[in-house]
Amino acid sequence: MNNSFLNNLDHETVIRKTDINKMTERRRFKLIGLAVLFLLIALTLVFTSKEANAERPVKRIKQVVSVEIQRGDTLWSIASTYISDEYKDLNEYIDEIMISNGMSSDIIQAGKYIIVPYYADAS
Repeated sequence: MNNSFLNNLDHETVIRKTDINKMTERRRFKLIGLAVLFLLIALTLVFTSKEANAERPVKRIKQVVSVEIQRGDTLWSIASTYISDEYKDLNEYIDEIMISNGMSSDIIQAGKYIIVPYYADAS
């Protein structure tokens, strides 16, 4: 056989092996990237979904209070005064105040009254 043919064949074999190695490295890199991404998503879900489940030693009951709206009051300021741990956040509490008063808007007027639900220890 011709030596140049064998040399070309060996050269092509080396090139193919190099290409295969590069493809293998790319696959390995992609798999590692996917594994890291999956791990980050899993950790995010674990740490963001935990809620405190501490039980209160005293039973709490929901009550309502009538509040006269003063000049400069907002639902936010009123809710901030009466909110307790039973509510997830201030927005949830404001929604409950609005529902309790049949409100479709968060606009309030000085001199009017609204009822504000709140929780207190049972006696």
